[in-house]
Amino acid sequence: MSELGQVLQRAREEKGITLDDIQRITKIQKRYLEAIERGHFHVLPGHFYARAFIKSYAEAVGLDANHLMDHFQSDLPAQPPTEQVERLRRRRVATASNPMQASRWITKTLLVLFVALIVGVSYYALVNNEGGVSLPIPGEKVNPGAEYYPPGQGGNSPIAHLPTPPANTPTPNPATETPPVVETPTVQVTFESQQGSLYNYALQGGDKISVKLKVTDDRSWFGVSEAKGKKYAASGELKTGEEKTVELGKTAYVRLGKPMKVELTVNGVAVDTSQMKSMPSDIVIAVKEAAAQ
Repeated sequence: MSELGQVLQRAREEKGITLDDIQRITKIQKRYLEAIERGHFHVLPGHFYARAFIKSYAEAVGLDANHLMDHFQSDLPAQPPTEQVERLRRRRVATASNPMQASRWITKTLLVLFVALIVGVSYYALVNNEGGVSLPIPGEKVNPGAEYYPPGQGGNSPIAHLPTPPANTPTPNPATETPPVVETPTVQVTFESQQGSLYNYALQGGDKISVKLKVTDDRSWFGVSEAKGKKYAASGELKTGEEKTVELGKTAYVRLGKPMKVELTVNGVAVDTSQMKSMPSDIVIAVKEAAAQ
């Protein structure tokens, strides 16, 4: 087993993630993940994929992939010169045949644009000359006493006679009429305690918990369940801009691979995760019953 494989395996086991979890996150077959941990890089499909697989594995367990690759550069499989020569040869062949393909593509594109231009000009001329009627321009002031009749309808047009409100219709007075006030319970999420990488919060003003996760940068693995040890209601990996909402009961257990990269919202209230440096970090939320009056 190589030292690089040992580092990756130890990081995975410390986070309680199985090889099946890594396979689901990275889409890399489990047999290749096992080969990486054992240092059997010759099993991987090519030197390029070997490096890509190792980098994806490192990111999935919360390690700095670039730093890891630089540190264990000597352990990584080197790309053989023959493979580089083959790639260069393929690139030259593709470049040699590309001008003809590009020329055909440009010709077809110009032909389509030319046809579209002719159709557009014809349609514009037809619309502007048909009937000789000038329609009102949006935003232009119109004489209030004038009536507009579409072509061929005359005075029977429904536009010619607009309905007017009855003379005795009362006008609402904002100064005397007060809209009804609807009281909604205030939602509060309060930090209660911390034990290492475990953070405890209490939720007031709700009888159920709605957890929303959104990754602001990079990527992060997540798992959400009713309580620690129970089956995840949702889990996987989110990338930059992606979000996930999970509805739960009176308790919630959230595990984040990179908490500082995730915006956590509980029942619409933001929970600050920027200071959670442990990877992963565990967050427990519980509904706190209101005190009896």
